Amino acid sequence: MKMKISLNSILAILMVISFRPLTALAQANADDLEVLNLEDLYKKEEVKVQPQYVAPPATATPEEQAATTPEVKVDPVVAEKTEEIKVKELKDLNQLVPFSEISVIQRKFMPKSERLQVYLGAGLATNTPWFTNYGGKLNIAYNFTESFGIELSSLFLSSSARDVAKEIQEQHNVQADQFIYTKGYYGLDLVWSPIYGKMSFDNTSIINYEMYFSLGGGQSNTNSVEKNVPTAHLGVGQIFSLSKSMAFRWDYGVNVFQATPINPSSGQIEKGTYNDLVLTAGLSFFFPEVTYR
Repeated sequence: MKMKISLNSILAILMVISFRPLTALAQANADDLEVLNLEDLYKKEEVKVQPQYVAPPATATPEEQAATTPEVKVDPVVAEKTEEIKVKELKDLNQLVPFSEISVIQRKFMPKSERLQVYLGAGLATNTPWFTNYGGKLNIAYNFTESFGIELSSLFLSSSARDVAKEIQEQHNVQADQFIYTKGYYGLDLVWSPIYGKMSFDNTSIINYEMYFSLGGGQSNTNSVEKNVPTAHLGVGQIFSLSKSMAFRWDYGVNVFQATPINPSSGQIEKGTYNDLVLTAGLSFFFPEVTYR
């Protein structure tokens, strides 16, 4: 009886041992099948390689060249939109399809086109060794475009003799009034602003500025025999924008004229050419308020 139980036990153990490899094999086949199914889901479409364009030989006929030249297809909608766009200014480039996502052109921070500018400044003449000339300047300008405008300028100066003029009068009996000095000037200029840009201040703010040149003429009020004399004017300066309606401005100009000094003994001296170098600085105000940019 004991022997039969031992044989049955042995047979049962053998059946269990032989069944486990079969179960593992079946599970492995199922896993492989699952992997294969997943690979089928992520299979990529076949990529078609376009034939490369080979230039025809130089001896090819026009028909052969036309046959080998690849056809370029253009979207009709894009072509129609491009034909409708007319580029008149640089800002219109961003409407074209190739530039639709590019913006590299920046307008001026403070526009001047069709605006009035009122300039109030204080200054002095820098080339008068005999007199100290301080005064003020009032200019009114109108800009036709961002680059060109006209400006009506007026300058008022007060004159006082320096110590060196007083010494000459005491030692050589030469009156200070024998030296020409200017009491004022008014004239009209053409203004050209070809340079503009930006500068950074302490890496905290950006200051917009522009540089201008002025050329014109008018009259100078002097202590000469003629009193008022024709004058040619040439100037240069810069404008630093503080807002869209206000700016800091400096101006340096030269006034050239001919005048006859007064001589107390003979009444007059020979006419000569004189010039005034005047430096001013102040504020400019722009009108009207801008509604664009």
